[in-house]
Amino acid sequence: MRRISVICLVLALAACASGYSQFYTALPGATPDVIASRRASPPLATPLVNYSAGVPDPDQYARLGYVAIGYSSFNSGRSESEKDALAQGRSVGADLVVIVNPAFTGSVTNQVPLTTPTTSTSYTSGTATAYGTGGSATAYGSSTTTTYGTKTTYIPMTVNRYDYGAVYFVKIKYIFGANWRALTNEERAALQSNSGVYITTVVNDTPAFVNDVLAGDILLKIDGQPIYGEQAASDAFAQKHGKAVTLTLSRNGKLLEKTVTLAQ
Repeated sequence: MRRISVICLVLALAACASGYSQFYTALPGATPDVIASRRASPPLATPLVNYSAGVPDPDQYARLGYVAIGYSSFNSGRSESEKDALAQGRSVGADLVVIVNPAFTGSVTNQVPLTTPTTSTSYTSGTATAYGTGGSATAYGSSTTTTYGTKTTYIPMTVNRYDYGAVYFVKIKYIFGANWRALTNEERAALQSNSGVYITTVVNDTPAFVNDVLAGDILLKIDGQPIYGEQAASDAFAQKHGKAVTLTLSRNGKLLEKTVTLAQ
């Protein structure tokens, strides 16, 4: 009996767990310490929420200053609550939760056994006659027999299943206000140089934005120093908080320079 109770308790707890928390995956490098050091402000008491018909476009949110820190993705046969997605967002310190609209993936029908106790009762009666020197005597008697058992009935149950998902974002502080990637071999060949990073997005209302740095620009130099890769660009900006820097950019094959005052 105790083992049955423990099993029932485990099953009940599993049934109550949120899919958004069970199937959460943190993105590489998104540790609590890194998130705390990069965020623009303390986490909100309740994260903002957006909805998406499919996988959210990270550039859409990058332009608003958000970076993804993790995601939840799972298939479930029960209704998953938006409140659970927001609760998971709070637990990881997200400022914004983008909930992917559930997508129906099909129905599953199973036979669920239902076992109930059964009893059956039979009755018997009889007579017996005894003979002796004094004559004969007849005795009458009856008995009741009860048999205990079980009966199993199979009940069809159909469960509709859906894909669920959510992406969790944090708003971060920017010194410059752009995201970049390493150059491809084709881009290096066109530039005839190994230096530079490709600007993928420019964040609204940042130094890069107000100085008309554009997505698609290639950042070649900072204060005349060539930039060899993504980390080199990050390190160069990190050393110049609040200072004015001269950027050398390639835009549509033409070189241009911009002076940008970085944020503190």
